[in-house]
Amino acid sequence: MDEEEERVFVAITCTDRGQHRRIRLTTVRLRASDRGMSHAFEHFAPPMRDAKPGSFVGRDSYVFICPRCSRTPQIKANKWWSLLAAVSAAGQDEFDISLLP
Repeated sequence: MDEEEERVFVAITCTDRGQHRRIRLTTVRLRASDRGMSHAFEHFAPPMRDAKPGSFVGRDSYVFICPRCSRTPQIKANKWWSLLAAVSAAGQDEFDISLLP
């Protein structure tokens, strides 16, 4: 594992598809041995197996909340990490979560 692979970070932002000023929701660590995100439960909730129906938390999806707009994108955990690996492989250090369909 080379040093560049060990230090991969991607900023997750929201712009409401360009409708508001960019806000950082979290920063993703994409290390081979340790991946994760900052600001849990402030701007996103990770999947939790015991999540109650109708709650903010998903059982198998990450749920993001932008404090500036009404967007609450959800994405399944396995798709999330594949997407971020592709974003990183493309050399991007930022991803606008509001661009998810």
